[in-house]
Amino acid sequence: MDTNRLIPLLSELAVFTCVVEAGGFSAAAQKLGVAPSSISRSVTRLENALQEKLLERTTRQMRLTASGQQVYLLSSDMMSAAKLAVSAAHSEKEQVSGMLRVAAPKALSRQVLAPVLLDFIEDYPQVSLQLKVADHYIDPIGDEVDVIIQITDKPTEGLVARSLGRCRLVLCASPEYLQQQGTPNHPDDLVGHNCLCLGENPRDRVWDFYQAEQKVSVNVRGSLTVNHSEIRREAVLRGFGISLFPEFAIRPYIESGALTELLSDWHLGGNYQGQILAQYAQSKYIPNQIKALVDYLQQRMH
Repeated sequence: MDTNRLIPLLSELAVFTCVVEAGGFSAAAQKLGVAPSSISRSVTRLENALQEKLLERTTRQMRLTASGQQVYLLSSDMMSAAKLAVSAAHSEKEQVSGMLRVAAPKALSRQVLAPVLLDFIEDYPQVSLQLKVADHYIDPIGDEVDVIIQITDKPTEGLVARSLGRCRLVLCASPEYLQQQGTPNHPDDLVGHNCLCLGENPRDRVWDFYQAEQKVSVNVRGSLTVNHSEIRREAVLRGFGISLFPEFAIRPYIESGALTELLSDWHLGGNYQGQILAQYAQSKYIPNQIKALVDYLQQRMH
């Protein structure tokens, strides 16, 4: 029998197997949640297709014919193999393995994500991780990325966004600098200070401060402009001046007293603040490695 003729019989063979194992049509119907007449029709169709009588039926009992016994043994093996196939598929689904491509901002990658991602691939050795660090826009399709991690309050349309926490901008300086140059008490006081800027575009020299309904924008000046947070942080630690940082980059130094937070009663505007979001494509079936990574990041970073 060719495949096209065989495939429609698979469900009939499954019903026949259930009838034999349940001990009758009514019991099989109850087990499968269908009417007994439906079970009877399935067995009849199977017998007609095989041109063999499989069951001897009376009102009180049922017994297998010789052909029925042979068919049952083989169809029982078929059902066992089908159960194994389904079980193997579920087992594979539960495993976390495969390639995982992640994109994230440079500073966040270096100072926050790197140790977490290294722990992740230690805990999930079947995952191959490819990390792309970049501060420019990442196209999940064009750049072939599975998970994009961004600091933003505006999730990318069409992507699933899960929060890993929040990041705020912090203004700080070393105690030595403040002792020599004084502590600013208002954003306008920054005009007289050495302010170290990011310098990637002209707007980086304009620092915006918010308090209730008030907004203050300050055009700052300084002796150092560098688009690398660790170099600016080193300069601030050495007393060169005042600068803005994402909180994760300087929190340990503030906690140790090496740096002092300034104007903490003001909210600072800027690109590197907002929610830390893990974003990935919408799909009915999310790959296990993506779900595992995002869950892992949430547990570690929240």
